[in-house]
Amino acid sequence: MSHPFPPPPGPVPGRQPHGPVPGRHAHGPVPGGQPHGPVPGGQPHGPGAPGTPGWNPGGYPPGGPAAGGPGGHRLPPRRGSGGGKGPLIIIIVVLAVVLIGGVALVGGWMLLNRGERETGPPLGSPDDRRSSARSASPTADAVRRTEAVKLRPISGDQLCAAIPEDLRKSLVTDGKYGGKNASTGAATELEKRAGCQWDNNKMDVGGGTIGYRILSISVAARGTESQNAVEYAKTQFDSNKEGHERRVNVRDGKRIDGKTSGSTFGDLKELKFGDASYSQSSIQRSGLKATVFARQGPWLIEVMYGGDNRTGDKYPSGDEVRAGADKVAERITAEMAKDAGETKLDGPCAILSPKDIESAFFPTAEGPSVSGNDGNIEQTGCTWRISEAVEHEPGQEYTARGGQLDVRVVDWGGGGLGSKFQFDRDAKKYDRYRAQGGIGDDNIHTDYQPRQELSGLGEKAFAVISSTTRPDEPEKDPRQEVLIKVLTGDRTIEFTFRGTTTGGGLVAADGYQKPVFESSIAQPAVEKLARTFLAGLK
Repeated sequence: MSHPFPPPPGPVPGRQPHGPVPGRHAHGPVPGGQPHGPVPGGQPHGPGAPGTPGWNPGGYPPGGPAAGGPGGHRLPPRRGSGGGKGPLIIIIVVLAVVLIGGVALVGGWMLLNRGERETGPPLGSPDDRRSSARSASPTADAVRRTEAVKLRPISGDQLCAAIPEDLRKSLVTDGKYGGKNASTGAATELEKRAGCQWDNNKMDVGGGTIGYRILSISVAARGTESQNAVEYAKTQFDSNKEGHERRVNVRDGKRIDGKTSGSTFGDLKELKFGDASYSQSSIQRSGLKATVFARQGPWLIEVMYGGDNRTGDKYPSGDEVRAGADKVAERITAEMAKDAGETKLDGPCAILSPKDIESAFFPTAEGPSVSGNDGNIEQTGCTWRISEAVEHEPGQEYTARGGQLDVRVVDWGGGGLGSKFQFDRDAKKYDRYRAQGGIGDDNIHTDYQPRQELSGLGEKAFAVISSTTRPDEPEKDPRQEVLIKVLTGDRTIEFTFRGTTTGGGLVAADGYQKPVFESSIAQPAVEKLARTFLAGLK
């Protein structure tokens, strides 16, 4: 399904049971639904964007070209007006809004469906954030400011709870091959978002038929300096609707685009949920589904329900999936029309406080964005996005150090393929990668430093430093990261940091240094946070 704001790579609900696959290094659900978009670090920032995320040389995936490398982050030391080492860093969450010349760029996030997402105009592409140098923002007089709309708190768990259990189980039953995923984006005054999803890969859908069913919900709200959240929601909703109308290629049961294969999209059906709403049915690789798009005040809401069958008819009926999506959309729009109390963060992602992050890295911290699932293997992911705020005058070019910090907790349970097996398997994997000179091909390559055994962290722990490059683009800076993996009871925990730790500032200043990664700074900071996290883990 599509999302109110374009999503980054994240957990893709598939036909496989949830959780990492034994024998393969899987990072599990991307925290926050977290995205691996441009990572703050060496990217000079643009007009009026102190703390803008923006650097990701070549857009490498976490861990390098193949599954298995450390999953990415970074850290900053002190720096003065022109370079050197100094704080003044703002942790910007995965969903951080970036304002460049009054145009909002969003690092998108939300739950993804099985490898597909519906179209919708992107709010700024990663390439928009990769210019070699950026200058300061226009003056405040150049930007039309509107009165902000206060956004209610919302979490993925609240979205899940808004659907009565009897309704949810009539659409997606609990099962061994499936589960619930809830994601909460790190909130700011101008932006909030959350998602909830259930799926079952082997569901008894009645009449002896076994099928796949998925129910996915996402909500998002965002304001900018030029539009408050209600105005923005109206603009984005209308723009998305135009895009959905353009892709219609089936009417009265017949294709009208001259093609005989590929995804099909039906006419839009107007609905009466919220301030405005409509639905569209489609058949794609994930089966037949109906998606409701709604606007409720400042909130853009999407509800998707559908699937396919392993036996009997290939797909559920169109009436079935539309009715299911409508019932859920009615409840979610009603929920988002309410005022709500504060949403309190709990679970593993609540262990590290902003002060903990600040003491290890820099002076200010926001976040995290959170994701989790309760499938066969319980996983929780927490992501902080980091970018330094650089003081500057209008017209001055500057760069900023920063990066991304991820914590991923996997509860393997007991048994022969439990936590100890997984920990030892990964340790041997990194040793093998090192021995064979890294992993990759002519397009992308990751080298690994020798694995370091660590003491004082859980039952066992090790650290790995990696560097990922694109051989065909030698001018690109490598993406460097540190991973610390810990075994404690039935859990393995990964702490990863990708980014730059030193340098940045005004490009024209004396002593200016381009932001770089220094493992001697990054690894001790991650170790410090790992100790704090393990001490608070229940």
